[in-house]
Amino acid sequence: MAYAELEDDLKCCICWNMFTDPTTLTCGHTFCRICVQDLLFNQDPGGVYSCPHCRIRFGGRPVIQRNTALCNVVERIRSNQQQGDLLGTCSLHRRPLEYYCSEDAARICTLCREATQHRGHEILTLDVACEKKKEALRNILGHLVTSDEGEKKAQNLQEQMIKVKDEASTVRTSVTVLCQEFRTQLNVLERRTLGLISGQEKQVSSTMSQKLKEIDDDHYSKVLYLEELCNMTDNLTLLQADVDGLTLVDEGEDGAPSGLDEDLILETFHTGIADVVACVTGGTYVHNAIGMTLNVHTAGSSIYLSTDLKTASWSERNLNHPETPERFEYNQVLSRKTFCKGRQFWDVETSETGNWMIGMAYVSIERIGSGSLVGDNQKSWCLRRFDNKYSVSHDKRISDLPFEPSKSAFRIYLDYEAGQMSFYELGPPTRHLYTFTASFMEPLHAVIWVWSSWVRIRS
Repeated sequence: MAYAELEDDLKCCICWNMFTDPTTLTCGHTFCRICVQDLLFNQDPGGVYSCPHCRIRFGGRPVIQRNTALCNVVERIRSNQQQGDLLGTCSLHRRPLEYYCSEDAARICTLCREATQHRGHEILTLDVACEKKKEALRNILGHLVTSDEGEKKAQNLQEQMIKVKDEASTVRTSVTVLCQEFRTQLNVLERRTLGLISGQEKQVSSTMSQKLKEIDDDHYSKVLYLEELCNMTDNLTLLQADVDGLTLVDEGEDGAPSGLDEDLILETFHTGIADVVACVTGGTYVHNAIGMTLNVHTAGSSIYLSTDLKTASWSERNLNHPETPERFEYNQVLSRKTFCKGRQFWDVETSETGNWMIGMAYVSIERIGSGSLVGDNQKSWCLRRFDNKYSVSHDKRISDLPFEPSKSAFRIYLDYEAGQMSFYELGPPTRHLYTFTASFMEPLHAVIWVWSSWVRIRS
């Protein structure tokens, strides 16, 4: 028997679709399992249940039972429908699948088209349906090809990833610098506190030693006097002798000095801890590197500056920059920004070859002559890399550093009021290279010197 003849008998009267997991009530009527379960669940909470088909009432919640035979029939019909779709022939009516139902997304034959389950749906011939689908696909394709929205999203995502990476690197380095500063200040506090303890110990010990000497001398003199009296033969003199105060230990006050002043020691230590914490809350932790550019009017004639004024490169030939009073004779350049207060840092990237110097200098640094080179005067401080070795220089005093160059990114950290200028090799791991201590008297500029190399200021 064709499915069309059984169509009404294989439909659930609740959902009006072909049975899914047919289930029978005690009255004999069959429904989809999930349909009848939902119906019974939503019926009278007072316990009155009825069949949705014959309306017969049950004394309690009816028992539902799977209709195995009907399940097999439905599964076989669905299997035949799928095979018919693959073969291009309707498995129910043995007719060609010439139409397409848009709502059900299924190919159907002429008889299926007139069936109840497709009534009111958009029915198209296969050619029209395919052309309509292709047109929709062509529109999507055209939008993807002509629109740069996807490319913009990808670019924005890449920029965000780079930004997150840079932020993580900045925060990681800042935390490392902060911890190193904590350790440095705690070491200073430890030495100061231990020095206070040693000083008190020495003072108390010295007082006790002097007192002990006085006690020994007094005790010895009393013993000698008493022995002299004991050996005296002149009775009159013996009886007249003054023996008051000749006890071995003075009663009342022993004169012993007090011990260490622990209150002062603890107060010094606690105050020091508070000062260390105050450095943090007062701004030791700097979240972002400052942005700055290089001053083209100070660049030496063999210095080439990038268009964004952030990279200084060495040039083999003289670039014949216009003469200005600010211009250096050597291959170095100052920043446009000045630093005259607070705690700030700036980061640079360097070439892996060649020689360079990075640091800070007063604006009053000489521009020509041997005294104008960064690190060769009292007005500049720098970290140097020469012949792949680190050193620092100030006022012509060069100190080699015990580190092998391993990175090409660096941070210069300035605490103007504290008079500290520190250099770090950025990691991971971040490594502290050196800290200058000075009393800064003028505004400072960043300074860069290059030879067969380049240095770029990070944004």
